[in-house]
Amino acid sequence: MIAKFFVWFVVFGLSFLVEELGFAEQGMAFICIHILASCLLVIVSVFISIYAGKGTGKRIVFPLLIVGMYILIIAIIMFATWGATKLFGVDFFVAYQIMTFGQCLCSNSKDNN
Repeated sequence: MIAKFFVWFVVFGLSFLVEELGFAEQGMAFICIHILASCLLVIVSVFISIYAGKGTGKRIVFPLLIVGMYILIIAIIMFATWGATKLFGVDFFVAYQIMTFGQCLCSNSKDNN
């Protein structure tokens, strides 16, 4: 859970840096950096699973499941964020940042062991 907070705050800080440099507004920069960081994590996970699955028949199935789950998670986050903007009348970018920060509070059952 600490790692999630660390990554979130790094992405949050980088989004302000991108805004200061004039490339994009802070909210849009946060979404782009967050999704790119997530993509990098998925790519690393896929390569690790392919490398670990060498010589087995499950070499390509598991990485495809990882990518599919990633797409599903991002879609759910975007839908929930859109719903929050309609319910509470907040900016989409602010709602996305709050949603992703809230996800940092949730821990996997594997983290507890």
